[in-house]
Amino acid sequence: MPSTKKSSISFQFAQDIVRAWNLPNMTSQKDVFEYLGKNTDSGTMSFYRKQAEEITGIELLPHNNKFNQMTRLERQNLPPLTNHVKVQSEPYTMVVFSDAHFEGYETPSYLILLEVLKDLTKTKELKAVVANGDMLDLSILSTFAKYTLEVEPKLRTVQQEIYDSQEQLSKIQRIIDKAERKHHMVIHQIATYGNHELRLSKYVSRMGIAFEDFQGFTMHNIFPDWQWAMSHFVDDTVMIKHNMRGGIHSTYQNAYRAGVNIITGHTHQLNARTWVNYNSTNLAVATGHLSEPYHSYQIHNVANDWHNGFAVVKIDPKEKTIHPELVYVNNHFRTAYFRGKKYKV
Repeated sequence: MPSTKKSSISFQFAQDIVRAWNLPNMTSQKDVFEYLGKNTDSGTMSFYRKQAEEITGIELLPHNNKFNQMTRLERQNLPPLTNHVKVQSEPYTMVVFSDAHFEGYETPSYLILLEVLKDLTKTKELKAVVANGDMLDLSILSTFAKYTLEVEPKLRTVQQEIYDSQEQLSKIQRIIDKAERKHHMVIHQIATYGNHELRLSKYVSRMGIAFEDFQGFTMHNIFPDWQWAMSHFVDDTVMIKHNMRGGIHSTYQNAYRAGVNIITGHTHQLNARTWVNYNSTNLAVATGHLSEPYHSYQIHNVANDWHNGFAVVKIDPKEKTIHPELVYVNNHFRTAYFRGKKYKV
């Protein structure tokens, strides 16, 4: 008897579904799939929708709700789902960090990141720096805000969080500017929307049309030196996005499902997994986090698989391969090792 199990949809089809879903003239799930030329039964359409949500990390809200329609209209103003980035054709080094949740001071992992960036610019190998989501925290806009106030009575305002993040990122900017002037080189600055950055756009969307044409809330305006998108496909070699799959096996699931090399954040895990088939070997990398080891919303769950650190990744566009070096930071001793060198801050 033939199997009735449905296989996972492609990444491209998932993107097509999300784009069509958010078109203004779509009034139902059926409209979306008719627009895409997929005239099928409602069960299969629901399966496709769920698969698109899992693959892209974007919730596809019902069309028959005015609040949801405002949210969908707001999402149309976000950057392209996937931005194709060309760095260079020869092998180069990229540094990817995520989940800094910047506050008004530097954590040990962030200080070590700055030192590693300085060393990589000296060798001229660094060609790209990626901030892979959740540079902002925006606890005050969170659904956890009421609980957070019980353990952290004074939450920072949105303006305070933006200022703190701008101040911290300016330290990376100074390293990049100095290297570009000294070595006459270009270092790409790439950023993705994390779920915490999206808190701001979602909050604004609830205000309705009052802020429809106001640009001050976009990440492009807040951090203009960085190239923003929901995800970036770099040199047709590696997909970089804040989140794909969740849970303790998320990196394995990303390697298995993405169909390409992929680098993610979000889980605060720092690891790498491979998936090998007859066509290729795909790597998935999770880049840890740069924030405090224990947030207020983790106060009752201090035992977890979070790890401070980041990834230094060699990209080979000709071979379509990536070669990650994971930098684990020990918060207790404020140390890390990278390429045989000990960093202590």
